[in-house]
Amino acid sequence: MANFKKLAKNYEKTGVLALQEMVHRPSVYDEKTIEKGAPYGKEVKEALDYLASLAKSYGFAVDTCEGYATEISYGENGPLIGIYAHSDVVPVSGKWDNPPFGGKIVGEGKEAKMIGRGTSDDKGPLIASLMAIKLLKDNGLIKGYRVRLVSGGDEERGSSCLEHYFGVLKKPHCDYGFTPDASFPLIYAEKAISRANASKMIDLSPVLAMDGGTVANAVCDRLVVTLPSDKKFAAFLKEKGYDFDVSTAGSIDIVTFKGKSAHGSTPSFGVNAAGKAFEALGAFYKNEFLSKLATVVFDPTGKTFGGDSYSPDFGKEGNSSFNYGVVKYDSRKVLTISIDHRYGEKGDKDKSFRAFSEATGMNVNVMGESRLLHFDQKSPLVSTLMKSYKRMTHKFFDKPIAIGGGTYAKEAKNCVAYGSAFAGREGDIHSPNEYIYLEDFYKQIAIYADAIYSLGTIKK
Repeated sequence: MANFKKLAKNYEKTGVLALQEMVHRPSVYDEKTIEKGAPYGKEVKEALDYLASLAKSYGFAVDTCEGYATEISYGENGPLIGIYAHSDVVPVSGKWDNPPFGGKIVGEGKEAKMIGRGTSDDKGPLIASLMAIKLLKDNGLIKGYRVRLVSGGDEERGSSCLEHYFGVLKKPHCDYGFTPDASFPLIYAEKAISRANASKMIDLSPVLAMDGGTVANAVCDRLVVTLPSDKKFAAFLKEKGYDFDVSTAGSIDIVTFKGKSAHGSTPSFGVNAAGKAFEALGAFYKNEFLSKLATVVFDPTGKTFGGDSYSPDFGKEGNSSFNYGVVKYDSRKVLTISIDHRYGEKGDKDKSFRAFSEATGMNVNVMGESRLLHFDQKSPLVSTLMKSYKRMTHKFFDKPIAIGGGTYAKEAKNCVAYGSAFAGREGDIHSPNEYIYLEDFYKQIAIYADAIYSLGTIKK
């Protein structure tokens, strides 16, 4: 077998430059610029188009898939190996130490890393995968199998891009595949995800409005509360140690509660600003509803209201989770909260949402559901990928894991999540100062080249 570690070194500089160019494109969904051929807006289209142009320059066949994804292909005969990554990113929030779309490289040696939205999720792994198949192509190692790298434009909002790719365009599913959008060594199981909106018509006076959060699958890190000026409330917040800012416009105070963002699959890693606001408002204005709601929001497992579950197949990740990402309250006196609920084989979304509704008095409307995923760890797909990982890293005792996150593996058949984050070096995805260590990026190129080649040469 080829020495993929040695071959990968020839693609490191090219890969870094390509990644910087991808990061420079702020590919966030933009409803205002949607048009034919750009279903997710101008910025996402520009990122997908850049990727297409780059792949064409390398000699790959490219299909722009009506703007929903960029498909990069090579090879004519044999089993189809699929890699599914994405070019879209979550909106920027929080305080960044460097421009979020700058792609700045800081540090040296093993500590050198690139800063920018999408560096880890998922543009870094996407470009590493592209470099891997370029390596294989350049060295005549794609024989007797086909490779297809697909980069979607809407993974962060629910993967409608792959739904269109497979469902409308009728693209074939792969024989073996992976998505480089989670963690190494490999994800053999993913929790089901149900997303819902909770709502209630209620008078929260003196509160006039609330607005916070960016997406359902990230912890609400900032909530703006508008209410009549009240110096005593500001003094209360300061006395109790809340992290907040306040500005006054005439007789109105605009109070911004601050939290800490985290991915919706791990809400316990964040601090929910909405929970802080509910707690403070409930305590100061003696509002029992908001105080109760704060207790619910602060508990990421659902135990507080009896909506929790534990699934043995997921081991230490077996507890259910609840994330409350987007909060709105306006002059109509309607409070709405988005819920991202994740659970394993023992979970029951109907029971959990019913318990939430009974505890809070809010109506829950389920917006969508992503299925549970579970692969046999002894299958050819899992065992082959694990061998490539161990061969390239020499981490011979690492084992496949289960996660609460949802990946493209649920959209693409015969596919698992495979990297790209290494343990302890997750890259702060969905958070300020997202990054990727360049050393990890280089390792990804070698691992993915070995993995694609090994999958393509599986003997049936």
